[in-house]
Amino acid sequence: MNLKELVDLKSKFVAREVGNEMILVPLTNNVAQMSELFTLNETAGFIWENSTEDITIEKLVALMTDSFEIDKITAERDINNFLNHLEKTFH
Repeated sequence: MNLKELVDLKSKFVAREVGNEMILVPLTNNVAQMSELFTLNETAGFIWENSTEDITIEKLVALMTDSFEIDKITAERDINNFLNHLEKTFH
């Protein structure tokens, strides 16, 4: 999955922060499907929230290295792991 696909996917969910996690609730015909919830950890939630129409991998890496105590390689790996996980889950 790429960032554009992630941005498109976001429109199919309602996201709410609960503590350090983000809960995603799928929408079907604008109705929340409460029987199927997804939980994102702090890193995945950060990627989800900061994935917008104009974001690039480079910009997202910069945001992550500024926000977390991680280096560029770790940020890129975390982003790619999250996108790969979404690909497996939603395709």
